Amino acid sequence: MRRRVIQLAFGGFLLAPAVLAAWQGPPPSPSAPAAKPKQPPADADAPPTPASAEEDVQVAGYYIRKGDPDAATPRLQEAIRLKPNWGKPRLMLAEVYEKKGDTAAALKCYKDYLQVFPNAADAKKIQKKIEKLESR
Repeated sequence: MRRRVIQLAFGGFLLAPAVLAAWQGPPPSPSAPAAKPKQPPADADAPPTPASAEEDVQVAGYYIRKGDPDAATPRLQEAIRLKPNWGKPRLMLAEVYEKKGDTAAALKCYKDYLQVFPNAADAKKIQKKIEKLESR
């Protein structure tokens, strides 16, 4: 039994390079351009590039929590572009602008939200925010 285990162990080591080569595929041809190595993102713990409006909002939320509203802004704008009938990114963008002190941009976002969603459940609350911002 012990001899069989040793044979299997050594056989596995001898077989491993052949198995790895089969998994990796054929070696690249000399005329083929070398693949560019993947570079880690500038912020290693940042989420990957989003592929949907929902992912854009998640990534924007990450940047907002991290305290980087400038990085969140293009993600929210992209989410609005991808899914114009979704209110969450519009409100998040308005809040980002409001926190940054860009009253004009925040007002525009809140008004756009009410224009797209005039019967929203939070329409009265948003109208009050608009009035408050306009009185500044």
